[in-house]
Amino acid sequence: MTSYASMTLLADTATGDSSVWIAAGFILLAVAVVLGLLELFVPTGGVLAVATASCLVASIIAFFMHGMLWGFAALLAYSAGAPFAVVLGFKLWTRTPIARRMVLGNTDADSEGVQPTKVAAGQVAVGTEGVALTPLRPIGFVRFGDLRMEAAAEMGMIDVGAVVTVVESTGDRVVVRASG
Repeated sequence: MTSYASMTLLADTATGDSSVWIAAGFILLAVAVVLGLLELFVPTGGVLAVATASCLVASIIAFFMHGMLWGFAALLAYSAGAPFAVVLGFKLWTRTPIARRMVLGNTDADSEGVQPTKVAAGQVAVGTEGVALTPLRPIGFVRFGDLRMEAAAEMGMIDVGAVVTVVESTGDRVVVRASG
Protein backbone atom coordinates (compact mmCIF):
# COMPACT_ATOMS: atom_id res chain seq x y z
CA MET A 1 0.00 0.00 0.00
CA THR A 2 2.84 2.37 0.82
CA SER A 3 4.63 1.77 -2.48
CA TYR A 4 1.37 2.40 -4.35
CA ALA A 5 0.93 5.72 -2.53
CA SER A 6 4.50 6.81 -3.25
CA MET A 7 4.16 5.86 -6.92
CA THR A 8 0.90 7.82 -7.14
CA LEU A 9 2.56 10.82 -5.51
CA LEU A 10 5.48 10.56 -7.95
CA ALA A 11 3.11 10.34 -10.91
CA ASP A 12 1.14 13.35 -9.68
CA THR A 13 4.36 15.32 -9.23
CA ALA A 14 5.65 14.34 -12.66
CA THR A 15 2.45 15.47 -14.38
CA GLY A 16 1.97 18.52 -12.17
CA ASP A 17 3.92 21.77 -12.06
CA SER A 18 7.18 21.24 -13.95
CA SER A 19 8.84 24.29 -12.35
CA VAL A 20 9.47 22.07 -9.32
CA TRP A 21 11.75 19.91 -11.46
CA ILE A 22 13.76 22.79 -12.84
CA ALA A 23 14.20 24.22 -9.34
CA ALA A 24 15.30 20.79 -8.11
CA GLY A 25 17.77 20.57 -11.00
CA PHE A 26 19.38 23.89 -10.14
CA ILE A 27 19.42 23.11 -6.41
CA LEU A 28 21.11 19.77 -7.07
CA LEU A 29 23.62 21.52 -9.34
CA ALA A 30 24.41 24.02 -6.57
CA VAL A 31 24.82 21.20 -4.04
CA ALA A 32 27.14 19.40 -6.48
CA VAL A 33 29.31 22.51 -6.86
CA VAL A 34 29.56 22.95 -3.08
CA LEU A 35 30.39 19.26 -2.57
CA GLY A 36 32.95 19.40 -5.37
CA LEU A 37 34.69 22.39 -3.76
CA LEU A 38 34.63 20.67 -0.38
CA GLU A 39 36.27 17.61 -1.96
CA LEU A 40 39.25 19.79 -2.85
CA PHE A 41 39.85 20.92 0.73
CA VAL A 42 38.56 18.08 2.93
CA PRO A 43 40.30 14.67 2.70
CA THR A 44 37.39 12.22 2.42
CA GLY A 45 38.91 9.53 0.26
CA GLY A 46 36.53 10.29 -2.61
CA VAL A 47 33.27 10.14 -0.65
CA LEU A 48 32.43 13.74 -1.53
CA ALA A 49 33.41 13.11 -5.16
CA VAL A 50 30.87 10.27 -5.36
CA ALA A 51 28.25 12.52 -3.73
CA THR A 52 29.09 15.26 -6.25
CA ALA A 53 28.66 12.88 -9.19
CA SER A 54 25.39 11.59 -7.74
CA CYS A 55 24.04 15.13 -7.39
CA LEU A 56 25.02 15.90 -10.98
CA VAL A 57 23.25 12.79 -12.27
CA ALA A 58 20.17 13.59 -10.17
CA SER A 59 20.27 17.15 -11.52
CA ILE A 60 20.26 15.90 -15.10
CA ILE A 61 17.34 13.60 -14.30
CA ALA A 62 15.46 16.54 -12.76
CA PHE A 63 16.08 18.64 -15.85
CA PHE A 64 14.81 15.79 -18.05
CA MET A 65 11.68 15.60 -15.87
CA HIS A 66 11.10 19.29 -16.64
CA GLY A 67 11.55 18.79 -20.36
CA MET A 68 13.66 17.03 -22.95
CA LEU A 69 15.28 20.26 -24.13
CA TRP A 70 16.34 21.18 -20.59
CA GLY A 71 17.65 17.67 -20.00
CA PHE A 72 19.78 17.57 -23.13
CA ALA A 73 20.99 21.13 -22.53
CA ALA A 74 22.11 20.18 -19.00
CA LEU A 75 23.75 17.00 -20.28
CA LEU A 76 25.62 18.96 -22.96
CA ALA A 77 26.64 21.73 -20.54
CA TYR A 78 27.90 19.26 -17.92
CA SER A 79 29.79 17.25 -20.55
CA ALA A 80 31.43 20.35 -22.00
CA GLY A 81 32.17 21.89 -18.60
CA ALA A 82 33.58 18.79 -16.91
CA PRO A 83 37.12 19.04 -18.36
CA PHE A 84 37.33 22.71 -17.41
CA ALA A 85 36.05 21.95 -13.90
CA VAL A 86 38.64 19.20 -13.44
CA VAL A 87 41.51 21.43 -14.60
CA LEU A 88 40.32 24.30 -12.40
CA GLY A 89 39.93 21.87 -9.50
CA PHE A 90 43.51 20.64 -9.86
CA LYS A 91 44.81 24.20 -10.07
CA LEU A 92 42.93 25.10 -6.88
CA TRP A 93 43.91 21.85 -5.16
CA THR A 94 47.64 22.35 -5.70
CA ARG A 95 47.44 25.51 -3.57
CA THR A 96 45.91 23.72 -0.56
CA PRO A 97 47.95 22.66 2.49
CA ILE A 98 47.02 19.02 1.85
CA ALA A 99 48.44 19.14 -1.67
CA ARG A 100 51.61 20.84 -0.49
CA ARG A 101 52.17 18.01 1.96
CA MET A 102 51.47 15.32 -0.64
CA VAL A 103 53.44 16.72 -3.57
CA LEU A 104 57.15 17.03 -3.01
CA GLY A 105 58.45 20.44 -3.91
CA ASN A 106 61.71 22.27 -3.55
CA THR A 107 62.71 21.78 0.09
CA ASP A 108 66.08 23.52 -0.08
CA ALA A 109 65.53 27.21 0.67
CA ASP A 110 68.75 28.35 -0.99
CA SER A 111 68.40 26.27 -4.16
CA GLU A 112 65.79 28.40 -5.95
CA GLY A 113 67.00 29.02 -9.47
CA VAL A 114 70.16 26.95 -8.93
CA GLN A 115 70.60 24.06 -11.29
CA PRO A 116 72.41 20.91 -10.14
CA THR A 117 75.95 20.50 -11.36
CA LYS A 118 76.23 18.09 -14.26
CA VAL A 119 78.33 15.16 -13.15
CA ALA A 120 80.80 13.62 -15.54
CA ALA A 121 81.47 9.92 -15.26
CA GLY A 122 83.97 9.35 -12.47
CA GLN A 123 83.88 12.95 -11.17
CA VAL A 124 82.58 11.70 -7.81
CA ALA A 125 84.31 8.49 -6.83
CA VAL A 126 82.67 5.63 -4.99
CA GLY A 127 83.37 6.07 -1.28
CA THR A 128 83.34 9.89 -1.36
CA GLU A 129 81.52 11.41 1.60
CA GLY A 130 79.14 14.35 1.41
CA VAL A 131 76.27 16.05 3.24
CA ALA A 132 72.59 15.91 2.27
CA LEU A 133 71.37 19.45 1.52
CA THR A 134 67.74 18.35 1.10
CA PRO A 135 65.84 15.27 2.16
CA LEU A 136 66.54 12.44 -0.26
CA ARG A 137 63.05 10.95 -0.94
CA PRO A 138 64.77 9.13 -2.69
CA ILE A 139 66.22 11.97 -4.81
CA GLY A 140 67.60 15.24 -3.46
CA PHE A 141 70.68 17.44 -3.40
CA VAL A 142 74.02 16.52 -1.83
CA ARG A 143 77.18 18.60 -1.38
CA PHE A 144 80.55 16.93 -1.99
CA GLY A 145 83.12 19.57 -1.04
CA ASP A 146 82.34 22.50 -3.35
CA LEU A 147 80.31 20.35 -5.74
CA ARG A 148 76.50 20.48 -5.32
CA MET A 149 74.61 17.80 -7.23
CA GLU A 150 71.52 15.69 -7.42
CA ALA A 151 71.81 12.23 -5.89
CA ALA A 152 69.53 9.27 -5.21
CA ALA A 153 69.29 7.40 -1.93
CA GLU A 154 70.16 3.72 -2.28
CA MET A 155 67.32 2.73 0.00
CA GLY A 156 64.63 4.62 1.90
CA MET A 157 64.85 8.30 2.75
CA ILE A 158 67.80 10.30 4.05
CA ASP A 159 67.30 13.39 6.23
CA VAL A 160 68.79 16.85 5.70
CA GLY A 161 72.29 17.20 7.12
CA ALA A 162 73.00 13.47 7.12
CA VAL A 163 76.48 12.37 6.12
CA VAL A 164 76.27 10.21 3.00
CA THR A 165 78.70 7.99 1.12
CA VAL A 166 78.67 7.41 -2.64
CA VAL A 167 77.98 3.74 -3.44
CA GLU A 168 77.52 4.11 -7.21
CA SER A 169 78.67 6.78 -9.66
CA THR A 170 77.89 6.13 -13.31
CA GLY A 171 77.41 8.82 -15.93
CA ASP A 172 74.87 11.30 -14.63
CA ARG A 173 73.68 9.07 -11.77
CA VAL A 174 75.05 9.21 -8.24
CA VAL A 175 73.64 6.84 -5.62
CA VAL A 176 74.39 7.45 -1.94
CA ARG A 177 73.90 5.64 1.36
CA ALA A 178 73.61 7.25 4.80
CA SER A 179 76.87 6.81 6.71
CA GLY A 180 76.81 5.39 10.19
